[in-house]
Amino acid sequence: MRRTTPVGPPAPDAPLASLADLKADLGVSDASQDARLALLLQDASSMALAYVGRPLIDRAWCDVIELGCEARQSDLVLGRYPVSAVTGLTIGATALDADAVAALPVNPDAGIVYPPDSGHPRCWRAARYVVTYRAGYTLDSVAADGTAMRGTLPASIQRAVRLTAAALWHATGRDPLLKSESEQGVGSTSWDTSAAATGGMPQAAADILDAYRPAGVA
Repeated sequence: MRRTTPVGPPAPDAPLASLADLKADLGVSDASQDARLALLLQDASSMALAYVGRPLIDRAWCDVIELGCEARQSDLVLGRYPVSAVTGLTIGATALDADAVAALPVNPDAGIVYPPDSGHPRCWRAARYVVTYRAGYTLDSVAADGTAMRGTLPASIQRAVRLTAAALWHATGRDPLLKSESEQGVGSTSWDTSAAATGGMPQAAADILDAYRPAGVA
């Protein structure tokens, strides 16, 4: 059994893609629509998070994992990933020191903590494990000295959010049931409409985000 709870301040409530990139996608060169586009980016980010079904932005977490009597496991699967750092591990009433925690083998992308290399046999035995760690992607930011800091949020997630925001932008003022229209002598226009199972996102955006959904989420 595993219980995952957040620790400390929440992750920043910031959009998962930049306004500048969205404006470039849409060919918008002035600032007259910035407020509207910023709201659409926030809506698109919320839709992406809801579809993925797990937090994506870096913050601190604590997992309590109970392994029952006679249990032996080759790994501890954490509730959040990717893991950027394991900061503490308590086994029963014993807390590992900082050096032992830092030496733990970890698969960050899968959120898995393996037993110490010195363990014989190498497995976690029946006990109560409390793991504190940081997990999630970071956003682009600006340091106190003005230096631009590149985040770790994958470009594919940002692209999916921009696709969704762009679809919301093009849908403004249009009948949501309208998929295409044509005018004789002028041509026709069609829109990438959302599928029922994507939470309002274009199918192309959902297809991108499928890779970040936990196993079993449908």
